[in-house]
Amino acid sequence: MVKCKVLAFLLCERATREPDGKASLHGLFDRIIIPRTPANPKLFFVYYKVVVTEPCEVSLKVTDSSGRDITGNWRESLTQIGPIQSVWALTSSLFTQPGQYFLELRQGADGSEMLSLASMLLVVE
Repeated sequence: MVKCKVLAFLLCERATREPDGKASLHGLFDRIIIPRTPANPKLFFVYYKVVVTEPCEVSLKVTDSSGRDITGNWRESLTQIGPIQSVWALTSSLFTQPGQYFLELRQGADGSEMLSLASMLLVVE
């Protein structure tokens, strides 16, 4: 059962949060260019906004162009009912090969099943 409704799921170069909870997103995009030198990885952010109807856990799943999962600690427990927004930081060093990467916002369901809430493609050049 879906316990939250997705209002936004975006990638941006920078995200800031005000003390009142308002988020500002800068530099929205859907493609990145791999840095020429691996020593200079760039940080970017996955932003999501959901309306929570029941407490739940959401997570981000990142899959590379060959279908392998990229591991990361992108998980949050949402206990407050109503609109929630948050960001997860990612680094360009996770994306080592050109191709299409799949990002999926998921909700933990009863049992071990995960429900897909939203998805997007990230093109890496």
